[in-house]
Amino acid sequence: MLTILGYARDEAMRTGSYGIGADHIVLGLLRHRDNNACRALAACGIDVQALKEAVDARVFADRAVPWEERVRVRPTRAAAALLGVAAYEMLKYGPPEILSSHLLLALMRSEKGAAVDFLRQAGLDYDQIYALMRDHHFVLPRQERQAPLPKVEDLLGPLGEQLTNLFGSVQAKTNFYS
Repeated sequence: MLTILGYARDEAMRTGSYGIGADHIVLGLLRHRDNNACRALAACGIDVQALKEAVDARVFADRAVPWEERVRVRPTRAAAALLGVAAYEMLKYGPPEILSSHLLLALMRSEKGAAVDFLRQAGLDYDQIYALMRDHHFVLPRQERQAPLPKVEDLLGPLGEQLTNLFGSVQAKTNFYS
């Protein structure tokens, strides 16, 4: 996951954006390639290169963000919302970490974005992606829970902290190489 978020930041910079949006996370996911989300997209007949080109066409600016300004590149609310929904998907299906498959499921719950528009135009929806992932064991099947789910209030603090730490880890990892 850290690799995908690092790539998302790189993609935001490459496309000339100081805000890492949900589509930049998708570009990071596609750039990583060796993940269950890309395998699921391929199994659905999606040309990931065509998806990348469609997203690039919508988010590309005239010039890239200069490397020395990388510390100014931050996640947008759309990226935070996508990661929040991915965390919800992780809570539903496990394992106890956000994976690429959770990101793809979260994306399919989105209403806006170049990537989700492309996938919907290809005829895909959340249920189709989930069924394919379940059948190929890219996510754990839905299970009856023995214990009730925690209250939202109990999750918001730790979840927000986890997302902050996740982006902080990407920042620290990227700064390590500078």
